[in-house]
Amino acid sequence: MIKSHLYQQATQPRLYTPSIKTLSQAILAVTLAGISSAHASDYSSVTFFGDSLTDGGYFKPVLDKAESGQFTTNPDNTWATSFAEQLGFSSTANTIFDKKSGNNYAIGGARAGVDVEREGLPVASAKTQLDTYLANNNVDPNGLYSVWIGANDLFAASDYIQKNIGSFISNKGETIQKAIDGYILPAVEDQSATVSRLHTNGAEYILVPNIPDVGLTPETIQADEAIKENTFLKESLGEDPFKKTGNRLAVAYNNALYQELKQSGANIIPLDTFSLLQQVAADPAAYGYTNVNEAACKTSSSLECGRDNLKEAGAENSYFFADGVHPTGRAHQMIADYANAVVTAPSQVGVLPHIATQAGMATNQRLQTHINGRQSSTNTKQNTGPSIWASADVNSLDAAGFDSSGNTQLLLGMDFDHAGSPDAVSGIYANMSQTELDANRRSGFNDVDLDELGVGLYHSNKLGQFQLNGAIGYGKIDMDLNRTVSLDNIKQSFKSQADGKRYYATVQAGYPMPIANMAQFSDTTVTPYLGATVNRVTLDAIREKQVTGIAMQFEEQKYNTTYGTLGIKASSRLSDRLNVFGDLHYQKQLDDNRKAVSARLNTQPDLPFTTPQSEIDDDSFGMTLGLSRQFGNINANAGVSHSSGDNDDMTSVFVGLSSSF
Repeated sequence: MIKSHLYQQATQPRLYTPSIKTLSQAILAVTLAGISSAHASDYSSVTFFGDSLTDGGYFKPVLDKAESGQFTTNPDNTWATSFAEQLGFSSTANTIFDKKSGNNYAIGGARAGVDVEREGLPVASAKTQLDTYLANNNVDPNGLYSVWIGANDLFAASDYIQKNIGSFISNKGETIQKAIDGYILPAVEDQSATVSRLHTNGAEYILVPNIPDVGLTPETIQADEAIKENTFLKESLGEDPFKKTGNRLAVAYNNALYQELKQSGANIIPLDTFSLLQQVAADPAAYGYTNVNEAACKTSSSLECGRDNLKEAGAENSYFFADGVHPTGRAHQMIADYANAVVTAPSQVGVLPHIATQAGMATNQRLQTHINGRQSSTNTKQNTGPSIWASADVNSLDAAGFDSSGNTQLLLGMDFDHAGSPDAVSGIYANMSQTELDANRRSGFNDVDLDELGVGLYHSNKLGQFQLNGAIGYGKIDMDLNRTVSLDNIKQSFKSQADGKRYYATVQAGYPMPIANMAQFSDTTVTPYLGATVNRVTLDAIREKQVTGIAMQFEEQKYNTTYGTLGIKASSRLSDRLNVFGDLHYQKQLDDNRKAVSARLNTQPDLPFTTPQSEIDDDSFGMTLGLSRQFGNINANAGVSHSSGDNDDMTSVFVGLSSSF
């Protein structure tokens, strides 16, 4: 941090704690936590570049103490380990003696583009770390790459200010601007070049956390406290000068970095650690901390801090900072949780149109059951007026990782017979449905309440020996969403809404084949058929209301699907008034236009990003079995339907009534 030479305490070796660098990662730790785990298959690999905040043990081979090696409360890990594991991978640190066998290239003390030495040991910049990676690997287009760097360049800027403390006292603004021009902006250029090089080599997903508010670290707080004890410096520098300077340097770095990255053409996934650290510092208890102003370790550097070096038992969990700038083990876990939440949320939002489509297919199925009943009716008497009908069902739906039961649906319709055409019937209907789904995730979209109110038209007739029917429909969709974000054991809820529409058209052609009476079955007809259904679901943009680094927004979605169906249906009379009917089919998705959802952090709305889509297989087998009985002018039916695929299952129990006027 920025400190007066008069009050600078014994500093840790730069190898161990590049102040601002550490702080930036510390803030990431707190700021990033929130959505939920992704399927391991969403990304195909994960690779890390950076400094001590990400370093997984680069210097461990040259340390004497077994319980050491990472810049935290050892044996805790930095955030990269847990983050990788949540995505289904591992984080293996490259070491000073083996610099290319692991997937974590981060080195404590690293700068964005300048190679340095710490205590005589080489420290490769993020630029050189990427050189090493590219010399031995091809970029994985579906892999996730993390580039968290820049804090040590802020530390270099603070060194410049310390060496020019007289100028700082006489003209803070000019001295800070020279530090920004001489150290911050060149580092931004170096980091942006590293990210751009990853992009041009084929990286599609690049995670770039920003620099935290370095003015909130214990190192800066202690420096400002020392200033208060000197009347001359207090009057010359004002209140909390180092806190304000650290804040200004971080803001300058972050603004310049994201402005540069917006021009790179790369798909940047931002993490707003700056905002998150401010939230934690403003209300530590809400995040489970009792101390965010002091270091948990008694050692000067967290690199060699183990359990026996803590100021008190459990400090690795109750303190946010391990030393003057580095996060504790629990803070690193929160970083991992936050990062995981951000990089998986878009894929979860991307399945919402699919869920709406699957829920809508239940409406189509109930309508088809009614049409099948009309087609199999042996009553050829023309009605003098329309007939009304109703169908209700209770169903369970498992779709794309969400489960539900007790969902309800009601259809109300009216049939119109065609005079002189005993096989023709047309009709209108309205449907109301309610679906409540849960995902049971530690973090992520856990609750989706979907309501649809729709209307439609249908027609059935014969063309020669073929039985034809078709329908079109429209539904208005209302979704209430709840996203849970778990930062370690602290849960937050982010509620949002999504309005939408569903359109569909379906057609079915069958060839009825009467067969001989069998045992108690009579008037049996078996109908092989082919069908096609086109669906279109549109969902408006989703925006969580909170303005924090955890809250997010997602752009509108348009999802078109085409299904083909091959099946066989049958009906048979058990008695004069009792019929049995059934359907067995295979449904295959012929086409869809799924696209990756564009997401943004609410605090970084100018940086949209996408993530890999979750795999969804819409092929399924389905069946229906039911009974219908005539009660005077009223026909009643009841039955069960079930469909099952790799990702989706639905079971429905339904009842229906129809009556002519």
